[in-house]
Amino acid sequence: MSNRRRSATVRSVPDQTPEQLLELAQEHIRPVIDRLNEAEAEDELRVISKQLTRLSFRAQPLPSDK
Repeated sequence: MSNRRRSATVRSVPDQTPEQLLELAQEHIRPVIDRLNEAEAEDELRVISKQLTRLSFRAQPLPSDK
């Protein structure tokens, strides 16, 4: 049995700007969310929503010591 999570972290990713990465993420997540909405997959959408909330907290800039 292969470990997909590990292989995904080992994969080489070309250098991209933050703007390019945002565009790539939006390009992939929007169709997924649309399809989940069409399938009325409320539980799965709730999971994604919680994960995005956690990510938004992780993405907050650290307070500066001024």
